[in-house]
Amino acid sequence: MQRLNIVKFVSMKKLELLICLLVILTGSLTVQAQTYVPDNSIPVTVAGNLLKNPWVGGYNAPMFSEIDLNGDGIKDLFVFDKEGNRVTTYLNNGTPNSVDYVIAPQYKSKFPPLHDWALLLDYNCDGKEDIMTYSSAGMAVYRNDYSVQTGLKFNLVHEVVQSKYGTITTNLYISQVNLPALEDVDYDGDLDVLTFPISGNFVEFHKNMAKELYNRCDTLVYQIMPNCYGNFGLSGNSNTAILNIACRMAEPEPPVIPPADERNFNVQHSGSCMIAVDIDGDSDYDLLNGDILGDNILLVSNGGSSVAPVMNSQDSTYPSYDVPVDMFTFPSPYYLDVNNDGNKDLVVAPCISGPAENYDNIWYYRNTTNNSTNIFEHQQNRFLIEDMIEVGAGANVTFVDIDADGLKDIIIGNFGYYSPVLPFESGLSYYRNTGTSTIPSFALQTNDFGNFFSLPTNTGLDPAFGDLDTDGDLDLILGHADGKLIRYKNTAGQGNPPVYTLVQAEMTNNLGDTIDVGLFSAPQIIDVDRDGLVDLIIGERSGNINYYRNTGTASTPVFTMITSNLGGVNVNNVYSLYSYSNPCMYDSAGTYQLLVGAVNGYIYQFNNIDLNLTGTFTLVDSMFYGIHEPNRVTVDVADLDGDGIMEVLTGNNAGGVAMYKFDASSGIENPAVHSNEFNLYPNPASDQLFVKFETPYFVERNFTIIDMVGREVDHKISGSNIVVFETSGFATGVYFCRVIEGSKVSTVKFMVK
Repeated sequence: MQRLNIVKFVSMKKLELLICLLVILTGSLTVQAQTYVPDNSIPVTVAGNLLKNPWVGGYNAPMFSEIDLNGDGIKDLFVFDKEGNRVTTYLNNGTPNSVDYVIAPQYKSKFPPLHDWALLLDYNCDGKEDIMTYSSAGMAVYRNDYSVQTGLKFNLVHEVVQSKYGTITTNLYISQVNLPALEDVDYDGDLDVLTFPISGNFVEFHKNMAKELYNRCDTLVYQIMPNCYGNFGLSGNSNTAILNIACRMAEPEPPVIPPADERNFNVQHSGSCMIAVDIDGDSDYDLLNGDILGDNILLVSNGGSSVAPVMNSQDSTYPSYDVPVDMFTFPSPYYLDVNNDGNKDLVVAPCISGPAENYDNIWYYRNTTNNSTNIFEHQQNRFLIEDMIEVGAGANVTFVDIDADGLKDIIIGNFGYYSPVLPFESGLSYYRNTGTSTIPSFALQTNDFGNFFSLPTNTGLDPAFGDLDTDGDLDLILGHADGKLIRYKNTAGQGNPPVYTLVQAEMTNNLGDTIDVGLFSAPQIIDVDRDGLVDLIIGERSGNINYYRNTGTASTPVFTMITSNLGGVNVNNVYSLYSYSNPCMYDSAGTYQLLVGAVNGYIYQFNNIDLNLTGTFTLVDSMFYGIHEPNRVTVDVADLDGDGIMEVLTGNNAGGVAMYKFDASSGIENPAVHSNEFNLYPNPASDQLFVKFETPYFVERNFTIIDMVGREVDHKISGSNIVVFETSGFATGVYFCRVIEGSKVSTVKFMVK
C-alpha cells in the first residue's frame, strides 16, 4: 500500500508538471479540455407561450437551404446570416404538415468559415447538398462527403469556379452583394449558374458543359452563353423587368432596348438576390428576384422554353394574388419545404444587413397546391424568430436582479427596431427570472422597460445598473450610440418596481464636462478599485476601455477620468476599423476578471487586474472558451443555477442572444479557430485541416505545423489563400499552426482527435 501511494505521488507530480507545461504552451489549458457549450435548455416564455428555440441568436439577413445534417433521410435546415457571416443549423423532426425545426448547434462546427453568401445544393448528383459560397469576386465550392463513419464533412473542390468568357477563361463573376440562381436551367442534368454582370442589368447564363463534354454531372465546366438569359433586363430605378431586349454577353454589343424603357435601363446597379423556380410547371425556369431598388419580389415568367428562354411577362407585386411581399429593403426569396408536406414553400428575408427590416423580417408563404402550380399563401412575418429572443438589431445584454427577488433577470438594450423614418427605435427588453435559485426560467415582461421608446434620440441603448446613491435600489446609466451617457435615478425605493427619473441627459465628469467616449458607449457600474465606491468603466467603438473613478461619496458620486486605456486593453484587429468593446468585469473568488466582447464575435479575457489599475492587464485568451457570436458580441455572466459556475450570456448585432453553460466533459467544438490573419477548420481536425485567409490578395506564405514539444510535424510553402494539411496520420493532441508572411508571424493552436 505504501508503494502504491508513492507511485500515485510520483504520477501526480508528473501530471502537475505536464499540466504546467501545457499551460505555458497553450496559454490556457481549460479552454481546450473544458469549455462552454450552447445551452438551449433554459425555458423562455412570451405571453405565456414557450419559445421553441429561445437562445439561437436572432437574424438580420438570413439565407435558407435544405440539407440532411444527420443522415436520417429528412431534410434539415441550414441558415446563413450575412450579419456576421453566422451559420445556424436546425434538425427537422419531420412532422407532416408541421414546422418542426429544433436548433442543433453541434453541426455548426462541420461547416467551413463562410462569408457574404452561402447556398447548399447538390452539384454532383450524389443526393447530398454541397456548399456554394462567395470567394474572390466569384464562387467557391465545398463537396459534401458525408458518411456514416465520419458524419457531415465538407472538402474544398474549387477555391474559385472558372468560366469561359469567349476565348478567355477566368473567375465566374458573382458580386458579394448579389445572390446567383443555381439550377439546372436547361434540364440537361448538370448545375448551371444565372448571375449578374458588373452592370447588374442583365442576367448571364453560365452553362455547365459537364454533360456535353464528359457525360457526367459531378464536374463544373462553365462557359457564358452569348445571349443574355431570357432577353430581359432590370430597371435601374426599381425592381421591375424590361422585357423584349436583344443583347449579347460573350461578345458585347449595344443592347436593343424598347425606346419607352431606355431611360430606366441605363442606370447601372448592383444588388440583386435571385432564385430560379419553375413556378407554373411548364418545364422551364422562371425567376424570382429581390433587389436593392425595391421592397418587393419580382416574378419574371418564362414564356419560351428551357433551351430558348424568353421572359415575356412579370408580376412586380408577387404574389399579387395573396399578400405581396413588402419588406424594407432588398428582400430575397428562398424555395424549400418548410412544413414537411412535400411541397416547397416560399420564404422571404432581407438580403442585406443594416438599413433593413430587422424584426418582422422572415416572411413565410405556404405552398397550398404542389411544386408544379405553386400557389403561395402568406402565413407569418416572423418565421423562426417568433421562437427566439429577438430585439431587432444589436443586443446589449445585462444580468441584473431588477425585481429584488434574489434571482438574476435579463435586460437587453438594442441598437434599434427598424423604423421607416430614421433613427431606429431603441428600447430595453425585460425578461424576468421566473424560476428558482437552481432552475432558472425567463418570461418577457415588456420590450419597452422604462419607456425609453419615447426618447427623442435613443439609438443604441446599452444599460448599466447600480446603486449610485446608496438608497438600496438600482439606478440606471444608459450608453448611447453617440458615445455619451444618460443617467436615471430609481425613485421607487428598495424592493419596489423601478421608476426611473432623468438626472442627466448627458452625464458629466468632475469638471462638469460631458462624458463622451466617441461613439457607442458601453458602460458598467462596478467598484473597480475596491474602495467601497462604485466607479464606471466604458467600452466604445474604438475598442478600448475608459475608466472613470468615483472621487465623490457613496451617495453623491463624482466621476473623474483616470484613463481612456484601462489595462492597455484594446480589442481591435487588422480587419476592422472599429472593435466595439463591451466590458464585463466580475469578481471570481475575490479576484477581478475582465471579459470584453468585440466586433469579430469573440470575447477577450483579461486578468491581473487587482492592484494593477495603472499597469497592463494580462490577456488570458482572445477567444474565451471558443464562444463565437458574430457580429459585435456583448457579454455578461451570472451563476443562474447555484452551482458556483458562471453561465455566459451573449448578444450580437443580429438582435438575438445566446446562453452558454460550462461543460467540463466537452472538447473543443468551435466552427473554427481564428487568428487576426487566418482561419483554421475544422477544430478539432480528424482527416484534414484547412488554413484559410480572407485577404483579397495572393502572397507566398510559409506554413508550419508544430506539436506540443516544439517538433515540426508538417511544412508547406504556398501562395494560395486556402492550404490543406492531411492530419489523418497525426497523433491525437494539441498542435500549433505557424504562418510566416514576410516579417509577420501568426500562430494558432488547434487539436487533432
